[in-house]
Amino acid sequence: MVFRKLTTLLFFGAALSQSTATVEKCRCIPEQPCWPAAAEWKAFNRSINGRLLVNAPVAISCYKGPRQDASECALITKHYSNNSFQQSFPVGYSYPLQPDCPLIPFGEEADVRCALGEAPVYTVNASEIEHVQSAVAWAKSANIRLVIRDTGHDLLGRSMGYGSLQVWIKYLRKGIDYHAQFDRGVNRKAATLWKGSAFTIRGGYTWADVYTEAAKRDLLVVGGGTPSVGCIGGWMQGGGHGPATHDFGLGADNVLSAKVVLANGTLVTASSVENKDLFFAIRGGGPGTYGVVIETTVKAYPTQKVFAQTLAIASLSGNTSSFLDTVADIYQGFPELAKSGWSGYGQWTTAAAVPFVANFTTSYTHAFANFRQPRKEAERAFDSITSKLVAKNGSDLFVSISYTETPDYAAFYSKFSGVEPPAGTYGATSGRFLDEQSLLLDRSALMKALETLAGTSKQQTTNVVEMFGAPYGQIGIDGKSHPLSGVNPAWREMIVHHIVARSWTQNTGSASIRRIQNDILYAKGGALQVLAPKTGGYMNENNRLDPDWKRDFYGAHYESLLGIKRLYDPADVFFCPTCVGSDRWEVMTESGQLCRTRAH
Repeated sequence: MVFRKLTTLLFFGAALSQSTATVEKCRCIPEQPCWPAAAEWKAFNRSINGRLLVNAPVAISCYKGPRQDASECALITKHYSNNSFQQSFPVGYSYPLQPDCPLIPFGEEADVRCALGEAPVYTVNASEIEHVQSAVAWAKSANIRLVIRDTGHDLLGRSMGYGSLQVWIKYLRKGIDYHAQFDRGVNRKAATLWKGSAFTIRGGYTWADVYTEAAKRDLLVVGGGTPSVGCIGGWMQGGGHGPATHDFGLGADNVLSAKVVLANGTLVTASSVENKDLFFAIRGGGPGTYGVVIETTVKAYPTQKVFAQTLAIASLSGNTSSFLDTVADIYQGFPELAKSGWSGYGQWTTAAAVPFVANFTTSYTHAFANFRQPRKEAERAFDSITSKLVAKNGSDLFVSISYTETPDYAAFYSKFSGVEPPAGTYGATSGRFLDEQSLLLDRSALMKALETLAGTSKQQTTNVVEMFGAPYGQIGIDGKSHPLSGVNPAWREMIVHHIVARSWTQNTGSASIRRIQNDILYAKGGALQVLAPKTGGYMNENNRLDPDWKRDFYGAHYESLLGIKRLYDPADVFFCPTCVGSDRWEVMTESGQLCRTRAH
């Protein structure tokens, strides 16, 4: 592809054409005469106090060429799989890792050139709101593709875009303000009132930052399960879940107000009485398409003890059918567990690449939390599942069950969820909500789906369980009481969000990659759809190639959200794949250029 051949040797002194003519049907790209001249980029940089960065791939110092540097390559090699390290670069990505400039040993002859590929060409490293406004105005006037980035922690690559200008808000940090009692101000007569504590997150902070502030005051907030996840970007705008979600709701439902830079450059407040339609859209209706969110105010709650269970199961016999039968027992116990206040995260596999539980590669594990039940009642909720596991323990299965009580949410999070995973490998995922009917109505249908999801030993498939039991927790309650929430209505009925994933290595060929992607999207993802045909999936943890992304990610809200998109961004200044309104545009296969579809 031509667009993958653009190297990182783009700098202000490059010989670019002086023409600033726009292209009506397509966004300008560096190879075209309409791309702004070097002098224009320099002038733009001066207007934003030197905040314009020329992007280069993270690993470029390891490649032969003018940017080669042994000490820098050694540093990058050491920390390459660290999320926070990746996020410190304007085009460093936790997921997916850059395929156009993979990490190589210093000075090694590579099969590919180190190129930006789909990463943006320039970045506005915003430290003031005015920088964001200027970036939006510049991209609009120059007819350049604009992308928005908070931390870059995005499975779908929505903050990437060939030949684009990126507005980066990581260093736009104006403080985390605590409100002992939320001042509703003009919201005093609003339908949705909040009388408790709150935090105003003024810029590109991560949940690690906010969790620290909350713990100082014996409070908890609904944030991401991974500390490095950004607070106000795609996580919140796509719905947002974490360990406290079952009892305190989705991240989007916890937003009390927000400040947004619109496509016309104006800064507005979105709340339950100001720009209510925009408030609806950014609270779960998808990121990167209505405006640039630069501030949110979120609810805070008194911290409390948390009772946790960890469960680890491994197959002693190697009998996959028997193991999957046990997994089905656990899945069918989820609704009752949710009724008793349990929720949490787990994963299982029948063919791990390395031992997963003890020395076994066929295993299941989870860490669940209970915020409201006394210990005896909480343990009793597991009796049905436990009795089935104990009957097989030592013969067919290895089973380990343990319980822990932590004095507050901060201690629970630190012990069970606050671990930073390595930056993502190359891979494909698909996810779907499983409601109570799909889990309980037909045991044989559930078993058939699990068998497909398990895959073969060579596929080394991983399955992830996110159990929130929405109808029996705050997600379901908020769905009835919060009309200004744009999250997929399927969230309100889900018991589990099931994610299936496969990975590949840096050296995997394109044909093999396509087979893996098709297997995840159509075979395994298709099995989930057959099991739960009327639900959908969580947009932030899914597959950007999903052909039915409008229904799966947005559900019945899509047309309403599209109307809001048209109102606030009629010229489509904002675009990202699978985001609302994105079907009016397509990326050209050969050039990487973003162009309007023929229908539009």
